[in-house]
Amino acid sequence: MFRVPKEMLAYWEETAEPKATAADIAMIEAAVSAKLALPYVEFVTQFGFVLFSVVPGMRNVFDYALRYPDRMEVQAGDIRCLVDPKQLIEGYQVATGVDSPDDGLPQFPPNYLPVGDAADQSCILLELSGDHPGRVWYWPENEDAWGRGTNVALGFVAENFYDFINRLRPWEDE
Repeated sequence: MFRVPKEMLAYWEETAEPKATAADIAMIEAAVSAKLALPYVEFVTQFGFVLFSVVPGMRNVFDYALRYPDRMEVQAGDIRCLVDPKQLIEGYQVATGVDSPDDGLPQFPPNYLPVGDAADQSCILLELSGDHPGRVWYWPENEDAWGRGTNVALGFVAENFYDFINRLRPWEDE
């Protein structure tokens, strides 16, 4: 169950972003050859491909853990929006090297779907397959191909989309 503050609900109603249809979900699943996790589907069909904004009452900040061979770092990230189905599919094809106009090298592994954008071109990823489909990850924008240079880790955010949304917190000036 999603616990969304009334300020966020009011903002989303005011901005009236489109909600996912059954056809949207089917189109995404066909493009990625995987079934989408139920919490994500419930969110986009109930609330839509919403914007997260820095207005009073809005929550858009989350913590993520980057695990490296020699250490773990916990950092804060933010979500700007959930991307609509066409952008989501295009982003998946380009970022995973499925249909890249550049060199075809992936930015992150193909079993992750870029469902949301951060302000700095980083992505919120939904795990599609493996032992824990539906987990939420953060990909810090990186110029290197996946597995090369500094592009070697994804940041773990939450076990599922419920936890991701419910743990968001407001942005605060530091």
